[in-house]
Amino acid sequence: MLPLARWAGRSLTAVLLSTVFAWGVPVASPAAAPPVQAAAARSITLDPSQGAPGSRVGVHGYGFDHCTTAGLAPEPRPTETAEAAEIRVSWEGGENPRFVTADAQGEFEIGVAVPSDATPGSYDVTALCTVDSKLKATADFQVTPEPVPTSLTLDPAEGAVRTPVAVTGSGFDGCTADRGAAGTVTLTWDGSPLPDVTPAEVTVDGGAFTAEFAVPSDADATDHTVTAACAGYEQVSAEQRFTVTAAPGPQPEVTLDPPSLPFGGGSVAVSGSGFNCPEVALSWEGEQRGTAAPAEDGTFDTGFDVTPDTGEASYTVRAECTDDSGVGAEAVFAVTGAGPVPPTPTPPTPTPSTPTPNPNPSPEPAPVTVPVGLLVGSVLLGAALLALAGSAYLSQRHRGPRWVHDHVSSRLRPAPAATDTAEPSETGPPTRSVRLEPHPDPGDQTLKEEDS
Repeated sequence: MLPLARWAGRSLTAVLLSTVFAWGVPVASPAAAPPVQAAAARSITLDPSQGAPGSRVGVHGYGFDHCTTAGLAPEPRPTETAEAAEIRVSWEGGENPRFVTADAQGEFEIGVAVPSDATPGSYDVTALCTVDSKLKATADFQVTPEPVPTSLTLDPAEGAVRTPVAVTGSGFDGCTADRGAAGTVTLTWDGSPLPDVTPAEVTVDGGAFTAEFAVPSDADATDHTVTAACAGYEQVSAEQRFTVTAAPGPQPEVTLDPPSLPFGGGSVAVSGSGFNCPEVALSWEGEQRGTAAPAEDGTFDTGFDVTPDTGEASYTVRAECTDDSGVGAEAVFAVTGAGPVPPTPTPPTPTPSTPTPNPNPSPEPAPVTVPVGLLVGSVLLGAALLALAGSAYLSQRHRGPRWVHDHVSSRLRPAPAATDTAEPSETGPPTRSVRLEPHPDPGDQTLKEEDS
């Protein structure tokens, strides 16, 4: 029994040991490594990316964190004990490079200058790690033509007031209008627009322009600034100094003789002084009435007519230089008295009927000329007749009873009986009356008036 038991124990031990070696002892897995941060792309940027010779360019680099004194460092960057190596920044790999080191993030900033003799074209700016030539980056820079400076020329550069000045400008290539059209330039005198510039609109042609102006009449005897600026792009400008050598002369004046007229019109004489210009324009209420040429001393004499229908009011008469409207003077002219009173309209009268023409019209009588003697005689005759008529009237007035008794007697004669007899009058009551009474016939009777 013992050998069997011993054999069974050994077999069980072998099985158990084989099981242990088959499965093995569990081994602890190592700790997970932290993720590796991706390095930034290696590059440089230029600010600005183009410019003229001699201009300064800013260079900004990225991704140079592996440029260290330890050489080509493993990934990731070595411990903080590794120092950053120098980075060489150069223009076309030439001489006079600039050196800089990157920060912990692998970035750097530095400035370089465009060579003053560089011609227009494309050039490389390169950043190279000094310990590892594989760590480098390149960017392109465009060299532009050097701009021509703007300039302004005045001819002459000094003079008295109202002196004509020729202006020439150059370097205004950047003065353009919308859609590439030619730009215009504005001229100013001490910051104020110059009046009466010739031409009125100064146009830039090929970066240049010409114009002309007169020195303002009120300019002081000192230095003044003339500026030419591109309209809409005032940064494109140029200026020049002009020296006024003489103070302003006497101010213009205008005198009217007479200063007023009554209604009905008339002539007015105009005298002026202080007009140092070739021609003076005379205007009435803004309407030009004529011109005059001043003498060398700036005086002139002219005149104008006031129309008869000019109403009662005050009117402005102005005289000004035709080449500089700022040189002028005004005077007030008055028309006194009321205008004509319009006639009162009368109602229309009816049109008379047209008479029928006489086929045999009688000739018009010729005028009669009366002699003076006949006229005087007629007057005297008329007076005599009036006197006789008055005498007759007085002689025929009613007689009283006494007069009748003394002057009238009667005698009966046979006749039919009558009660009374009256003498009628053509113009009034009877002038005489006789009353008769019937009596026996005494015989013949007569009636006689005596002393009549």
